[in-house]
Amino acid sequence: MTQRPTTPAETPPLSLNSGNAALKHGKTTASKACPIWWTSLLGFSYYLTKGQVKIRVDRKAVKRLKGTVRRLTSRTWGVSMAHRLDKLNRFSVGWVAYFGLADSPKVFVEIDEWTRRRLRQAQWRQWKTARNRATNLRRLGIEEKMLGVRSLGGTRHWRTSKIAPLELGMNRAYWEAQGYKPFKGSWSRQKSA
Repeated sequence: MTQRPTTPAETPPLSLNSGNAALKHGKTTASKACPIWWTSLLGFSYYLTKGQVKIRVDRKAVKRLKGTVRRLTSRTWGVSMAHRLDKLNRFSVGWVAYFGLADSPKVFVEIDEWTRRRLRQAQWRQWKTARNRATNLRRLGIEEKMLGVRSLGGTRHWRTSKIAPLELGMNRAYWEAQGYKPFKGSWSRQKSA
């Protein structure tokens, strides 16, 4: 059986991408250009507001940040709170220096709230017993009626870090007095400079 010669119009174009069957046979796929606010570059992503494209911290960068903060605020890391805060401050100042270009303060506020909760959890773990916990909360100005015996014991440190006596006693002012440098505060200073 002899093959008849093909004309140039009948021959499929050659493709460098031999794995894609659609491209092998001359079919082209439309290039789908994605908008700038769907992309991420060097830890930044972009969003559109009032016709302007603005910069924000990418969610993957926040996820990496949370992994590092988890390590630095781990309940099982047996170091003093002063050492823990020193390491956390070094990290947060550097992180904010890099991501200070971001236009959205919301992510910094959320990170601060989450980090303070991690610190409350670590502090709660360091106080160990219900008696020490009650004593330390009294020193922080928590009234006796707020100190429920049920909430002072136990091992659910993450849940306990959200109860009212801890949030009132170890609030933003408490952590700043201990030496914690908030992400939002560093970002605000950098933006105003």
